[in-house]
Amino acid sequence: MKQGSALSKWISTFGIISLVLTLTIIPAPVIMAQKLTPDAQVQETVKKSPDEDLPPLPSSPIEIAEKDGTALRLSLKDITKLALQNNLDIAISDTNEQLYQQKIIATFGNYDPTLTAQLGVSSQISANTNLATAATQGNPKNDRANWNFGFSQNVRTGGQLQASWNSSRSDTNTSFSLFSPQYNSAMTVQFTQPLWRNLRIDSNRGSIKLANLDLESNDSKFRQKVTETIENIQQQYWNLVSAIRDYDIKRSSVNLGQITLRDNKKKVDVGTLAPISITEAQADLKSRELNLISSEEQILRQENTVRQLVTNDKSAEIWTKVIVPTDEPDFIEYKIDLGTAIETALKKRPELEQYDIQLRQADINLKMTENSRKWQFDVNGQFGTTGVAGPQTYSQITGMPTIKPELVGGIGTAYKTNFTQGFTNWQVSFNVSVPLRTRNLSSQYAQQKIQKQQTVMNRKAQEQSIQVEIRNAVQKLKTNRQQVETAKMQTQLNKEQLDGEVKRFEAGLSESYRVLDRQNSLAQAQNAELVNLINYKLSVIALQKAMNILLESNDFELAKGSSGNVPDLK
Repeated sequence: MKQGSALSKWISTFGIISLVLTLTIIPAPVIMAQKLTPDAQVQETVKKSPDEDLPPLPSSPIEIAEKDGTALRLSLKDITKLALQNNLDIAISDTNEQLYQQKIIATFGNYDPTLTAQLGVSSQISANTNLATAATQGNPKNDRANWNFGFSQNVRTGGQLQASWNSSRSDTNTSFSLFSPQYNSAMTVQFTQPLWRNLRIDSNRGSIKLANLDLESNDSKFRQKVTETIENIQQQYWNLVSAIRDYDIKRSSVNLGQITLRDNKKKVDVGTLAPISITEAQADLKSRELNLISSEEQILRQENTVRQLVTNDKSAEIWTKVIVPTDEPDFIEYKIDLGTAIETALKKRPELEQYDIQLRQADINLKMTENSRKWQFDVNGQFGTTGVAGPQTYSQITGMPTIKPELVGGIGTAYKTNFTQGFTNWQVSFNVSVPLRTRNLSSQYAQQKIQKQQTVMNRKAQEQSIQVEIRNAVQKLKTNRQQVETAKMQTQLNKEQLDGEVKRFEAGLSESYRVLDRQNSLAQAQNAELVNLINYKLSVIALQKAMNILLESNDFELAKGSSGNVPDLK
């Protein structure tokens, strides 16, 4: 009986304790529910609250332009075309072609013919000292008038052609002169042709070849300049896209900050949140608004950079418009094989082309210097005729005419006798000049060979530099692609973390500053994703520029006329 009553007593005690514990535990959830009920009501109110109770978000420069009609929508292709037509740097480079073309014309000036004329009169009176020159009366007097013409021209074989036509009239009172006045005429044609030095090349032909290579080099540099401009404008275009997207991200962050501040105020009002949470949300919101203001300034700065590249007119309409990019920064993978990229670059890079032109110029200079060291061996041929005429005179002894009737007359007769009386002359000669020492030329030749060797080595160094540049560009492309994928995943994870933190906060298991921190992390992740996406596009542009394939077929022709589009020069 004692054992049974003890057991019964123990059971009764245990039951009482259990009942007390039950009564103690059960009210806790009820009380918790009562405490959370106002907060739950606030959250329900927050979820159902429209965004009209939030401060209005500022409009972006793009949205303002779309509303007031100042938006200028441009694709990447459109803006590239504008840059090629109106960029001042390209226009300056375009005028270089005209400069080098004029230099070529100048080198051909060495073959321009030259016409000379000489007109003159003279008179001479001397004493009678010789019976042969004695005057018929008084002192011997000789008057002379001449009108001479000459023509000379260098020819492409290194020779020179010369022709002259000389005429004169002379009056004399000497006793032995057959007639006075006497008219003389002479025609002479002379040609000199080098047979060794200056036969295959001379300074004139060398200058023409060098000038043409200068023009080729300028074309190569112009293409390089156009390519650099295309790279620059495309980079700035995507930087503008990035600035606009960055503004949208920061504005969304401001919107999240406004929502958090609104919700915190409501929670403080119902007593479920400490007032310090409002201060935290306000401070965080102001920080986001400052970032938004800086982002807007970046858009305006980037637009000015783009405008500068696409116009050469300070009063152009584009300065009053807002550039709105129409191309989206979507991820489009660019695949290229490393070997193919290197091979393409080595074939197309203008730097290597310019080195090749320098080597050709070096060869020409070597030939010209070597030519100057040769013996000079020229052949000269000359042919001429003479004519003479004057009044008929008669012998004092026989009374017969002293000159042939064909020679009687004036200057016209003298011209006629050039071709009718057989008064011809000709000459063939060989001229030899042997340089005994050519230390100056030999030293110059040796220097030119050393310079050519240096150019060859510089070209090799440039090839290596290009290969390294291509390798780095391809690696950068791969790295940026991986970063885009990672940044995209990071953004998604930050979104999930923010959603989870918001739910924890709504359940009273988190703090306000943690939600704000998650919002900032999301904004940073979105910005990082945008930056990496833009970096990938820029790395594609850099690789294409390194391969020299940015320049399309019609881009060069568009850029060719850019110097004619500068309004202040028209």
